Amino acid sequence: MKTKILTLLAASCLAFLSACSDDSEGSKSLADKCGKLSDECLIGTWTLKGIVEIGNPDNVVTDFSTRQGGALEFSKDGIYHYVRIAGGGCPGSLDGAIDDKGTWTLEESKLDFFQNKQGDCVESMKHHPTNPTIEVVGETVRLYLNTVIFQQDESQEGNYTEMFVRTE
Repeated sequence: MKTKILTLLAASCLAFLSACSDDSEGSKSLADKCGKLSDECLIGTWTLKGIVEIGNPDNVVTDFSTRQGGALEFSKDGIYHYVRIAGGGCPGSLDGAIDDKGTWTLEESKLDFFQNKQGDCVESMKHHPTNPTIEVVGETVRLYLNTVIFQQDESQEGNYTEMFVRTE
């Protein structure tokens, strides 16, 4: 009888401990998911915060922290959607509206965008390969595309990148 009680108690403890363990993918913080560039890190919505110099993010060419910069959403099914809603002014101005859709793939450190629908103010890009980088600062994650894709009208002569930010 004592053995049965101890066996039942041990089984109950194991069930309780396994129920309390936290090994699910959904429980990872964004910073943990983005320790390296991965599908898991990219999936979600990113906000464009600026166009900055590659390798020198303090050199901001165009700052979107106080105005609509746009949102880039990566979905699990390999679809991306970039939208910036603004009033008129096409082409070549900050006020132009952009609504871009297509597919994306990530292989190793190469992110490819394949455009299906082009916004009114963006030149056709059809296929645009990038080699983005990820930077984690606390719970904030920055995505640098290492090129200018969605704000082509904002690009300057030089070596610039769009910087997107995602927080938990």
